[in-house]
Amino acid sequence: MNLNVRMLYSGFLLMAANLCAQQTPAKPALTCTPLTQEHADASAGTPNIGHDGSPLPGIPAPDISRGFSGIPRSAQPALTASQRRIQECTYHFAEANADMPYTLFVPSTYNAATPSALIVDLHGLNITPLQQILFDGTTDFAERFGFIVLSPMGYNVSAGWGGRVGVPVATAQLKPGTDVRYSASELAELDAVTALKLIRATYNIDKDRIFLMGHSLGGAGTYYLGGKYNDVWAGLAPVSGATGIPDAAAAERYKAIPMLIMHGDKDSIVPVVTSRRTVAALQAVGAPHIYLEFPGMDHEFWIRRGAVHMEKVFLFFSLLSKSANPGFVTPDMAPPPVSRGR
Repeated sequence: MNLNVRMLYSGFLLMAANLCAQQTPAKPALTCTPLTQEHADASAGTPNIGHDGSPLPGIPAPDISRGFSGIPRSAQPALTASQRRIQECTYHFAEANADMPYTLFVPSTYNAATPSALIVDLHGLNITPLQQILFDGTTDFAERFGFIVLSPMGYNVSAGWGGRVGVPVATAQLKPGTDVRYSASELAELDAVTALKLIRATYNIDKDRIFLMGHSLGGAGTYYLGGKYNDVWAGLAPVSGATGIPDAAAAERYKAIPMLIMHGDKDSIVPVVTSRRTVAALQAVGAPHIYLEFPGMDHEFWIRRGAVHMEKVFLFFSLLSKSANPGFVTPDMAPPPVSRGR
């Protein structure tokens, strides 16, 4: 091949590559670093109780009746094999004009050729995405059952997950078609939705097995985002969830989504009556749910350091798929048996 032909051939290859790049947009890049033991240890805060709930020498036992100031905290134990797979990530969140952190777990069995189930795990008030994904058992069970787990920030640790009327954030973008900037609550919702889209664009996610769970304020987010985007989720799991579902009219949006609700009956932060009221509303409309109430348990420690309870969430989600869920069964779908005379 002479020089002129080689130059022409090279030019053709370059043109073809450019055309391909224009026709097939690149997937958004993930900016991630592996979790270290040091960062995990720092995230746990100052311990006031042992990992098993036992007192620490010289430290007064936390009093859960005092609310947030009495929440038990234990040191982070050595990371398990699955926790060492946690990635601390960021993406550029355009509406907030900021880089937004999130944590991500991808099981060792992930195969891009096979769709994987995904859990979106929402943190509670003043809990970071890293603290949330480090709840005992979360990644161990995700590894066992083959779930990807995404824990978004929700703009910040106190913005909630949408549904609130808030003050516009001065550094945020203007909402489309308006001269009003996004509020923190709106940014929290958008962050969760955008992070979910990012993971779906990056990994092969089974659209029939996308789940939503959350603790405390994250439980409130599970109710709000679960109801608003009820066509997305194959199942919901609010744990010690704030706000709940107030009545039967509100429960209508959950009639086709299986839900696991868990709450400790000695919760001094979110009263257990919140979940009981939710269950009554779901029962009134025949929405599918399981309610587990744990005697003597507080707001957080029983699930943050309670892998035996976290396992229930993963067992529940492992049973579910939208492809196998016919939705709310109406009378025409299950007519009464035909009477047969003798």
